[in-house]
Amino acid sequence: MMLPFLKKAVYNAFTKPSTEAFPCPEAEGLGEYRGRIAFNQDSCVDCGMCIKVCAPMAITRTEEKVEGGKNVTRTFDLTSCTFCGTCADFCEEGSIKMTTDYHMVATDPKDLLVSGVTFREDKGTLTCDLSGCIFCGLCMRNCPEGALAVDRKAKTWVLDEAKCIQCGKCIGKCPKKVLSFGPVK
Repeated sequence: MMLPFLKKAVYNAFTKPSTEAFPCPEAEGLGEYRGRIAFNQDSCVDCGMCIKVCAPMAITRTEEKVEGGKNVTRTFDLTSCTFCGTCADFCEEGSIKMTTDYHMVATDPKDLLVSGVTFREDKGTLTCDLSGCIFCGLCMRNCPEGALAVDRKAKTWVLDEAKCIQCGKCIGKCPKKVLSFGPVK
């Protein structure tokens, strides 16, 4: 009596495999595939928006004070990441990109961390030339940390220095260009 799978086993022993060996360097993910994260720390303004929109909290930020500023390390943990691409969508500077690299097999979890360290110079205190300010509130609405308060009716502009991360987003959004960083206090 012949076993039903024996014929198929002999056939498969002499045919080419239908799969490819891993890793296959010439294989890529499809165009819209969201794979490994690529982070360009040089263009990052450290606004923190990526951390705020990351649902699985896979992005962490640490800072180390050094002379003249701070070293900021942003780390993306691909073991927690859902590869939704929201961090890349919200990054106005284009510092975060989703690649088509799907080769994410590792024996050490440290191999699945993407990080970048950048030096952030202390830019000083954010100031506003109130004589030219129209109190439109664009600076306040674009501050990722909520460090600004603008009262259009009372014509006041207040900065919470403890919250300000000196990203400069408010300066870029000001229509009258009256915001700037002043000398360090």
